[in-house]
Amino acid sequence: MSTDMGGPALRADQNDDLSHTRIMLSRLAANWPRRAYVKKDELDPFFEAGRPGEQGAPGKEDFLEGLLPFKDLPQYQSSSPEMKSRVLSCGWLMYNAKTTQIETEIVNPSCLDIIAGAMPGLRTADAQKAVCETMVDEAYHVHLVEQASRLTRSRRGLENLHIPQFNLVRHMRERQRTGTDPWHGQMVQFATAVVSEIFISDYLHLLSESEEIQPFNRMTVAAHRHDEMVHSPLFRSMAQLFSHDLTVEQRAAFADVLAEPVVWFADRELDIWLSMLRQIGFPKAEEMIRECRSLGAADLTSLDYSEIVTLAEEIGLLDSAAARDSFARQGLITA
Repeated sequence: MSTDMGGPALRADQNDDLSHTRIMLSRLAANWPRRAYVKKDELDPFFEAGRPGEQGAPGKEDFLEGLLPFKDLPQYQSSSPEMKSRVLSCGWLMYNAKTTQIETEIVNPSCLDIIAGAMPGLRTADAQKAVCETMVDEAYHVHLVEQASRLTRSRRGLENLHIPQFNLVRHMRERQRTGTDPWHGQMVQFATAVVSEIFISDYLHLLSESEEIQPFNRMTVAAHRHDEMVHSPLFRSMAQLFSHDLTVEQRAAFADVLAEPVVWFADRELDIWLSMLRQIGFPKAEEMIRECRSLGAADLTSLDYSEIVTLAEEIGLLDSAAARDSFARQGLITA
């Protein structure tokens, strides 16, 4: 699929929107040295958390029970306090592993496509600068969450816990394989990165403000969210500039795929939960996860996806009936 043809002609108000977007992108790139967490002091993993070999802040768990997909099921409710605590530690490790996979498998590869000049509308100096800064942020976020995970694994005796690939990444890979050329794969990657960067701030919100969990865990998430609150408008801006420079055929393809990562992100990742629960010897793990599956693989009610719908409307993706059908199929709008 060629990427050399320009996008459709714009109305005056759309031109104004693009001018505003370019200015905002420039400002986001210029502000990076002042706001990026990688430019600040390193988080101390033992601040309020004890020394190596200790269990951390007394009376605080590693993760929020309310975020467990099976929190209300009898198999979990009847388990011992020690087992519940171990499950919550698994939840924290899973949370961090998903963050790492989002950064390394979804966002950074898309940033590399932009740096390589493969993405229409994003070949400007400001876009390239912002993307390079984003990659530095993401590398630091991986460092943060991996540091937190190593600390938890050591304290909780979970050094050998294996966490498989997440469905979010698997679904993206499968969708990439439906195309017939490399650009299709890059477009799917970019759409998944846009959705992930818009959602991840909300994904991090509850833990970043919780006083119920280990202090270092909360601090780690808060530092990550600090940067991601900037990444969300950045990727919205890039989606607008990208969409404007697509051909009619390419815009239709982008519109068709943009809704899908919303459902992928909402996946409850029950296969991963089952794997971890088996590894820690949780009683009746299969029965509990089977009950979870009966409630659905994804939980769209856990996401505020209105920003994705608004983005699609603002950049004209929902002007076509096919795109509206795609968003309706995913349950994001009414048919």
